[in-house]
Amino acid sequence: TLNVYHSQFAGTNKATAVTWMVGDEIGNIVKELKSKGVAFEHYQMPGLTLEGDLHVGYGMKVAWFKDPDGNILNLVDR
Repeated sequence: TLNVYHSQFAGTNKATAVTWMVGDEIGNIVKELKSKGVAFEHYQMPGLTLEGDLHVGYGMKVAWFKDPDGNILNLVDR
């Protein structure tokens, strides 16, 4: 269950608000979202390298993006 609600504080979070664990399909999902206009965030993080829009390291792949209100969301391949 995912509960979505209106908040006067939308867009003020500086950390990930929602994570989806998508498994091996992460690359395809990122490509599909990008083709629909989603802009992915790129961060400098120790131990992670950027491969396209995927941050890779520590045995995982992660992609961050923001919703229209500025909340940080991510996909992870676990």
